[in-house]
Amino acid sequence: MNIGFEQVTKLFGHSVAVNQINFTIQDGEFFTLLGPSGCGKTTLLRIIAGFYRQDQGNLYFGSRLMNEVPTHQRNIGMVFQNYAIFPHMSVFDNVAYGLKARKVSKPLIEKKVMEALEMVELQHLRDRSPSEMSGGQQQRIALARAVVIEPGLLLMDEPLSNLDAKLRIKMRADIRALQKKLKITTIYVTHDQEEALAVSDRIAVMSAGTVQQIGSPQDIYLYPENRTVAHFIGTSNFVEAVVNKYDAMTGLATILLGTITLKLKLKRNYVGKIWFSIRPERLMIVKERQHPQQLPGVVEQVTFLGGKIQYGIRSEGNQLFEVDHQLSEAGDLLEQEQHVYVDLQLDRAIVFDGLGQEVLYRA
Repeated sequence: MNIGFEQVTKLFGHSVAVNQINFTIQDGEFFTLLGPSGCGKTTLLRIIAGFYRQDQGNLYFGSRLMNEVPTHQRNIGMVFQNYAIFPHMSVFDNVAYGLKARKVSKPLIEKKVMEALEMVELQHLRDRSPSEMSGGQQQRIALARAVVIEPGLLLMDEPLSNLDAKLRIKMRADIRALQKKLKITTIYVTHDQEEALAVSDRIAVMSAGTVQQIGSPQDIYLYPENRTVAHFIGTSNFVEAVVNKYDAMTGLATILLGTITLKLKLKRNYVGKIWFSIRPERLMIVKERQHPQQLPGVVEQVTFLGGKIQYGIRSEGNQLFEVDHQLSEAGDLLEQEQHVYVDLQLDRAIVFDGLGQEVLYRA
């Protein structure tokens, strides 16, 4: 089932929670609304669920206009951050709750509930009380309860935020596998970038009630359309520079970055302040300077993360660069206060205009 937004806007008093949302989620897609707290992602999910009524615009499920359709008639399954498990009911009765409300026959309830419990590997705990179970198991109960009614749409609001890091990784893989198996259109809300990249077919990055960019995880990470997206997804080093000359014949811009002068072919005629956005894994550290794009600096921070080291390198211009270095052997480890050079790899960077709203150059 496709989900369509047509200039959807929601106000709380004079505050705009979501502003002119206009896109379509495809049938069977795992679609994630990603952004920081207060960006409007949960408000948008609640509009889809029917908990909120938008102040402007239209919401469609397929070709059906849903503006006035109450929640219980929307055929949706929901999984929340706090699970919303009934503590006085067994695992079986929790999962059966929606089917009983729909007056499904007892034999069919038995069949469907056990199928759902098998999908989340809890069939052997059907008679257990949820209060005796772990957070991960309770989340599986909530997931089984949501899918057992065979909804046309599955909504998930920060479903893994109460779990520890290792269990979150396991659960997100299980959720993704179950969604692919059932082919249910799924809308997933999270502020966790890694989680969004791991589970999604497409991601909408939201900020201040607006959608900044929609794309695949690869597109969002590798090709951010503005500085807001580049800043929120993963980590980027932002380096300020100035275009002081643009050659309209060749499209080449002369750029001053501290003491470095370089030429890049920009997308359009532009003179003024720019930002280079460079991912930590694209920077290199060298011990001896070989060309002008290698800035002298000092190792200020060293963070050992097993397979990689994160370095904070303070350049002569007082810019702190974050550099990810893959560890091949113990001897690779640099020491604090060590003098090195940061190879900026500018031909692999993204260049934004001074406001951070337009891509002027992309490798």
